Amino acid sequence: MWLKMLEVNLQQLWSNLNVLSLRKCSKENEENKKEVSKNCRKHEEFLTQLRDCLDPDERNDQASDEDLILKLRELCKENEFMKGQIVILEETINVHEMEAKASRETIMRLASEVNREQKKTASCIEEKDKLNQDLVSAIEAKEALEREIKLFQERLLVGQRVWDASKEELRLLKKSSSELEKSLKASLDAVTASQSQNSSFREKIAALLRGRLSTTGSTEDTILEKIREMGSQEESRDRMVSQLEAQISELVEQLGKESGFHQKALQRAQKAETKLETLQGQLTHLEAELVSGDVLRDNLNFEKQKYLKFLDQLLEKMKLDQMAAELGFDMRLDVVLARTEQLIRLESNAVIENKTIAHNLQRKLKTQKERLESKELHMSLLRQKIAQLEEERQARTALVVERDSAHVTIRNLQKKVERMQTELSTCRDLNTELKTKLADTNELKIKTLEQTKAIEDLNKSREQLEKMKEKAEKKLMSVKSELDTTEHEAKENKERARNVIEVVTSEMKTLKKSLEEAEKREKQLADFREVVSQMLGLNVTSLALPDYEIIKCLERLIHSHRHRFVTCAYLKDVTTRQDRQPQGHLQLLH
Repeated sequence: MWLKMLEVNLQQLWSNLNVLSLRKCSKENEENKKEVSKNCRKHEEFLTQLRDCLDPDERNDQASDEDLILKLRELCKENEFMKGQIVILEETINVHEMEAKASRETIMRLASEVNREQKKTASCIEEKDKLNQDLVSAIEAKEALEREIKLFQERLLVGQRVWDASKEELRLLKKSSSELEKSLKASLDAVTASQSQNSSFREKIAALLRGRLSTTGSTEDTILEKIREMGSQEESRDRMVSQLEAQISELVEQLGKESGFHQKALQRAQKAETKLETLQGQLTHLEAELVSGDVLRDNLNFEKQKYLKFLDQLLEKMKLDQMAAELGFDMRLDVVLARTEQLIRLESNAVIENKTIAHNLQRKLKTQKERLESKELHMSLLRQKIAQLEEERQARTALVVERDSAHVTIRNLQKKVERMQTELSTCRDLNTELKTKLADTNELKIKTLEQTKAIEDLNKSREQLEKMKEKAEKKLMSVKSELDTTEHEAKENKERARNVIEVVTSEMKTLKKSLEEAEKREKQLADFREVVSQMLGLNVTSLALPDYEIIKCLERLIHSHRHRFVTCAYLKDVTTRQDRQPQGHLQLLH
């Protein structure tokens, strides 16, 4: 019955487990599907809005994320290129405007700026060297921390192995203690049963022999002596043998029935084991399904991380990190869309401004060209005047004074022209030198920007290394605490196991003593029973005699002994009376 109850309980438990696990899996799958659908919708809406913002005329729904990123990059590159062109045009305008107003102050300022930039570059190089040294030291510290982490992991594995071994030892000790407790209970029950049987047997024998025992007490020796006296007078062995044979046949039938019941119980146990194996197989199948669900969830999380990385890259490119952090995670898409719309508007405005600036620059260039043309016309007029003067000089050869004056004027004009040409050449040289210095300064600015970027990257790497170091230190502290706790628990378990072993050994000793006493008592009882059965004339070696048969024999002996005692007493009384009567007659005769 209890096996059936166990089977029913096991089936109910397994069915409940299966239902709970299936419900849990279904809930998790539904939640994952909902999250995936929400993320997909948000992603699709974001992509559609991006497409509408990038190319509102041509709607290509099949365009991939890479195409959008390429378009954004192209827009950024075009924006930067237009800004560069604007800067170049402005610089050219400034150069053309400052060609006439160039002076030594600009040269000194440029020289001072060059010196400053050189000092900055030297300081940047020194900071870079320091950062490289810090990076090397951080890498060395990271390697040392990784070594320490490996050592602590190995120690943790050793501690876990010791913990597992101690757990197995505890489990074995618990099993052995439970088995010993069961055997102790069984032995105590057997001892109590044997003692109760012995006491009841002795009480019955004492009750049967109470009339013939002496006043000293019902000891075993007196009982044995009385049974010996009674066994010499008993002659009913044949009846007892026939009764015992009948009882043996009944006992054999009972044994056969009990063996059949035992076989049925074994078959039920085997069926229960097969059911357990099937349930374990179902459990493994459900665990595999759970693992597959976990894998799907991990894939979804990986896709989500890709999506978030894509958003982070867009935010970094659009320089919206701080704004996104302030607004929150849910407003990222709105921020990106607003930024794209703003960029498109700014690009359109920038294109318009660039066009206007280019138009203005073209106008200025035209005006400057017109001025140059007017200057060239003025020069041509001067040349014409010079030619006319030469013609007049040739025509007025007669006039010496006028000729001399004309020569003087011509020489003066030639000197002025030469001076103007030298000034023009010096201005051109200064312009070329300034252009070269501007190019050098631009190159220095580019180098400084690159160095600042490198310094920022190094600072970021240093911060990351510091974060890694802090994480590693936290992990080390947690590992140390876990090791300490595992060592403390292992010590406590060892002490508990030792205490349990000591208790079990003490209980074993007490059990052994009680078992030895019980065995001695059983031997004494068996010897007493054999002696009683031998005195009654029963063969204990060939037949398994029950106690009640021996008691029946003793009752018969006592009954027959009492009857004989009564007859003997009556005969003694009669003889004494007969002896007294002749003595009385003799006295009367005397």
